[in-house]
Amino acid sequence: MDCKIFMNYPYELSMELLNKELNLGNKESMLDVVEDLFAEMQKIARPKAIYFKAEVTEKSEKSVMVNDQTFESQLFGGTVEKGETVYPYIVTVGTELDEYAKTLTDSMDQFMIDEMMNLLVNIGKVFVFKEVEKEAGWEGIQDYVPGNGEEWSTGEQIRLFNLFGDDTKKIGVSLGTHAFVLPGRSTIGILSRKK
Repeated sequence: MDCKIFMNYPYELSMELLNKELNLGNKESMLDVVEDLFAEMQKIARPKAIYFKAEVTEKSEKSVMVNDQTFESQLFGGTVEKGETVYPYIVTVGTELDEYAKTLTDSMDQFMIDEMMNLLVNIGKVFVFKEVEKEAGWEGIQDYVPGNGEEWSTGEQIRLFNLFGDDTKKIGVSLGTHAFVLPGRSTIGILSRKK
């Protein structure tokens, strides 16, 4: 397995964008809060991503095998075929920003940093999608995220996580209680070609 690892994926954020995305409405008091947090975030944040090329090795009515892991998802299974290429991925804000967020005691600071970390993860997902599209020569991507409102339990994250082996340690992610990926602002999924 040849994982592509990004130890500090590129992201572009500005106060103008945060004002818009966080619905701050140009309110000076809110902008002041976010500006200080944003300054710290720019110093600390080392968002990370990992993905690799895998293959659908088996498929039945109820399950799909990717490499050596079997997944039970009618949604995922309904759109891929045996022999197709897929790309498991993980995106995380990184332990650095997560640790900083845990030091905040003000509820507004906590809320805003949480929203900023969500934005950072979404930017990371778009980055990975573009990298995969380029590598695979795809014109569109379908994203499957276990436990994200589909018939694919969160418990499936354990199998998906296991596909990465020890490479998860390189980007500082682990599995916590109820199979959630840690740090808390991280996401895991599988990409396939959009049909």
